Amino acid sequence: MRKGYHLTPKKDEEENTDEWMMTYGDLVTQLLCFFILLMSFSVISSIKFREVVVSLQEALSGTGALPAWQIAMQSVETPPLENIARTSEDNDEEILRMIGVKSKLDELIKDIKMSEYVETKIEKEGLVITLKQDNPPVFFDTAEAKIKPEAYPILNQIVTVIKGLPNKIKIEGHTDIRPINTPQFPSNWELSTMRATNVLRYLTLMNIQPERLSAAGYGQYRPIAKNENELGMSKNRRVEIVILYHSK
Repeated sequence: MRKGYHLTPKKDEEENTDEWMMTYGDLVTQLLCFFILLMSFSVISSIKFREVVVSLQEALSGTGALPAWQIAMQSVETPPLENIARTSEDNDEEILRMIGVKSKLDELIKDIKMSEYVETKIEKEGLVITLKQDNPPVFFDTAEAKIKPEAYPILNQIVTVIKGLPNKIKIEGHTDIRPINTPQFPSNWELSTMRATNVLRYLTLMNIQPERLSAAGYGQYRPIAKNENELGMSKNRRVEIVILYHSK
């Protein structure tokens, strides 16, 4: 080795090794600024919010730069896009409100351990609360339209959530395909209509404004399952409380 020759790294090489981090940091900062501006310009629905988050995360190749956003959106159960009537941007806020109401109802249903008899879903018309006429029945006896005593606590819990909403409410009665022919109910039309009407009457007793309410009976003609076995027929026996979108 020659005298006076030292093997030492150059300072320039040491200083340049982390330059790519600065460029990456600038990119992330610009993306965050863009997102903040986007939020300040308009009301973003949870659906759009989710789409933006997913796109950004894909662009960043799963770097985890946005973990807080992902965690926040995973806590919101967003219904399928095809199930939502999105006729205008003004409808986005209404959809968010319905998602919030659904979450509250789902918590109540879980707390009172009635998931087997009550379920919620968001459809094109609005939020649908289904009272299932399963076995053993909780809401109505077979071939009867009088609300059973054990059903009132469940209805009371539902009322606590929907009472303060400004939305109109439609109550729909449905039956399975088995015919009925009694002096009171000559057909399933009468049975389904009376069940819906009795639920409506109880909601008015719980101080929900009558002008917000309507009732209809569809008999066996709007099934949600095949009437080939008891399981399918039990799904079709139901009363649905539909919280309509405010624009309906």
